[in-house]
Amino acid sequence: MKKLNCWEFMKCGKQDGTGKSDVCPIAAEKSANGLNGGKNGGRLCWIIADAHPATWSSCSNKGRKDPCFSCEFRFKVMMEEEMINVCKATGSFLQIVKTRG
Repeated sequence: MKKLNCWEFMKCGKQDGTGKSDVCPIAAEKSANGLNGGKNGGRLCWIIADAHPATWSSCSNKGRKDPCFSCEFRFKVMMEEEMINVCKATGSFLQIVKTRG
Protein backbone atom coordinates (compact mmCIF):
# COMPACT_ATOMS: atom_id res chain seq x y z
CA MET A 1 0.00 0.00 0.00
CA LYS A 2 1.41 3.38 -1.02
CA LYS A 3 1.61 5.87 1.81
CA LEU A 4 0.29 9.22 0.69
CA ASN A 5 1.85 12.53 1.64
CA CYS A 6 -0.45 15.32 2.79
CA TRP A 7 -0.29 17.22 -0.51
CA GLU A 8 -1.31 14.05 -2.37
CA PHE A 9 -4.18 13.30 0.01
CA MET A 10 -5.42 16.91 0.11
CA LYS A 11 -4.90 17.35 -3.66
CA CYS A 12 -3.74 20.91 -3.07
CA GLY A 13 -1.31 21.01 -5.99
CA LYS A 14 1.51 22.33 -3.82
CA GLN A 15 3.73 19.36 -4.63
CA ASP A 16 7.33 18.96 -3.58
CA GLY A 17 9.09 21.29 -5.98
CA THR A 18 8.79 19.03 -9.01
CA GLY A 19 5.18 19.73 -9.91
CA LYS A 20 2.79 22.56 -10.48
CA SER A 21 2.10 25.58 -8.28
CA ASP A 22 4.22 26.98 -5.50
CA VAL A 23 6.02 24.74 -3.05
CA CYS A 24 4.37 24.02 0.28
CA PRO A 25 6.67 24.64 3.27
CA ILE A 26 5.67 21.23 4.62
CA ALA A 27 6.70 19.54 1.38
CA ALA A 28 10.03 21.37 1.56
CA GLU A 29 10.74 20.35 5.20
CA LYS A 30 13.64 17.98 4.53
CA SER A 31 14.43 17.41 8.20
CA ALA A 32 11.27 15.28 8.46
CA ASN A 33 12.10 13.16 5.41
CA GLY A 34 11.20 9.51 5.97
CA LEU A 35 9.29 10.07 9.21
CA ASN A 36 6.06 8.03 9.17
CA GLY A 37 7.17 6.80 5.74
CA GLY A 38 6.66 10.13 4.01
CA LYS A 39 8.63 12.42 1.78
CA ASN A 40 9.99 15.44 3.63
CA GLY A 41 7.18 16.64 5.93
CA GLY A 42 4.42 14.86 4.02
CA ARG A 43 3.31 12.57 6.83
CA LEU A 44 4.03 14.82 9.79
CA CYS A 45 2.33 17.97 8.48
CA TRP A 46 0.31 18.81 11.61
CA ILE A 47 3.47 18.97 13.75
CA ILE A 48 5.36 21.03 11.19
CA ALA A 49 2.45 23.45 10.84
CA ASP A 50 2.42 23.87 14.62
CA ALA A 51 6.20 24.42 14.75
CA HIS A 52 6.15 26.81 11.77
CA PRO A 53 2.85 28.77 11.76
CA ALA A 54 3.78 30.52 8.48
CA THR A 55 2.96 27.28 6.66
CA TRP A 56 -0.75 28.07 7.01
CA SER A 57 -0.59 30.84 4.42
CA SER A 58 -0.39 28.18 1.70
CA CYS A 59 -2.25 25.25 3.25
CA SER A 60 -5.49 24.02 1.69
CA ASN A 61 -6.72 23.07 5.16
CA LYS A 62 -6.35 26.57 6.68
CA GLY A 63 -9.98 27.63 6.47
CA ARG A 64 -11.21 25.00 8.90
CA LYS A 65 -11.72 25.38 12.61
CA ASP A 66 -8.91 23.48 14.37
CA PRO A 67 -7.52 22.46 10.96
CA CYS A 68 -4.85 20.02 12.10
CA PHE A 69 -6.62 18.55 15.09
CA SER A 70 -9.68 17.60 13.05
CA CYS A 71 -7.92 16.83 9.76
CA GLU A 72 -8.83 13.48 8.23
CA PHE A 73 -5.28 13.08 6.93
CA ARG A 74 -3.87 13.27 10.47
CA PHE A 75 -6.24 10.50 11.55
CA LYS A 76 -5.33 8.45 8.47
CA VAL A 77 -1.60 8.60 9.31
CA MET A 78 -2.28 7.72 12.95
CA MET A 79 -4.27 4.67 11.88
CA GLU A 80 -1.69 3.54 9.33
CA GLU A 81 1.38 4.08 11.50
CA GLU A 82 -0.06 3.25 14.93
CA MET A 83 0.03 5.88 17.63
CA ILE A 84 3.35 4.87 19.22
CA ASN A 85 5.19 5.19 15.91
CA VAL A 86 3.62 8.59 15.21
CA CYS A 87 4.75 9.74 18.66
CA LYS A 88 8.30 8.54 17.97
CA ALA A 89 8.37 10.35 14.62
CA THR A 90 7.05 13.50 16.28
CA GLY A 91 9.74 13.32 18.93
CA SER A 92 12.44 12.85 16.29
CA PHE A 93 11.27 15.89 14.35
CA LEU A 94 10.96 18.09 17.43
CA GLN A 95 14.48 17.15 18.49
CA ILE A 96 15.78 18.26 15.07
CA VAL A 97 13.87 21.54 15.32
CA LYS A 98 15.21 22.13 18.83
CA THR A 99 18.84 21.67 17.73
CA ARG A 100 18.31 24.06 14.79
CA GLY A 101 17.38 26.76 17.30
